[in-house]
Amino acid sequence: MAMTYTDLKTNVQDITEMTFTDAQLSMFTKQAEQKIYGFIKNLPILKKTLDADSFNPVDGYVLPDDFLYLHSVVQKSGSTSDLVSRKALIPKDYDFLLEAYPYTTQGSSGGNQEMKYYALDSDATTNQEASRMRIVFAPKWNTTVSVAIEYQYQPRSIVDTDEDEEQPWLGTNYDSALLNGTLVEAARFMKAEPDIIQLYDQQFLMSMQQLADTVNVKLPTDSFRPKAGTPQPITVPTPPQPQPQQGG
Repeated sequence: MAMTYTDLKTNVQDITEMTFTDAQLSMFTKQAEQKIYGFIKNLPILKKTLDADSFNPVDGYVLPDDFLYLHSVVQKSGSTSDLVSRKALIPKDYDFLLEAYPYTTQGSSGGNQEMKYYALDSDATTNQEASRMRIVFAPKWNTTVSVAIEYQYQPRSIVDTDEDEEQPWLGTNYDSALLNGTLVEAARFMKAEPDIIQLYDQQFLMSMQQLADTVNVKLPTDSFRPKAGTPQPITVPTPPQPQPQQGG
């Protein structure tokens, strides 16, 4: 059963035996969510595929406002259901694209009008539904192209989710990580005793390790350039212990 934001607020105040304002509870929860998503990278459930069809690549493509970082960009041609017509583009620095392809546009006469590279650049758009980031491409063919963009997105906070709406993945599947992370933030705010903070930290670490095992073992994914090596255990720094009082 999914844990709603109302459940989370009740549990935090019952466990700490403290009453917090709505603003404080919102701050604790959002800080915990940021910490969890910062620890756990490439969570498959937080990936999106954006199909950008029939646009002109000269000015790049502005990314949506929930964009965090890119996984891959694939140029599509012909039938979108034909896997043979998909070509993975290579990520490069923006300066490389400017130096290697100094022309504003490439000629479009003859041959396959395929792009090779992409890079991220800032965008000056005033569109509030955009991320202020865009993908630029090279070569820049002055024609319409189609790409598939796979990116990691910023999930909606449980704070901003009504109870009659679909609950965020974290609150539905790993409410223990969310609860323990929120308790850590609440204890820090209360300036709780070091042993209490350490207890919350340990519980948070255990729930985070379970989530990390899900990502690294139960939900393995492939990428165009998979990284070698085994995932390392998550560690949470131990809070400093108070210094003993010196005798007078």
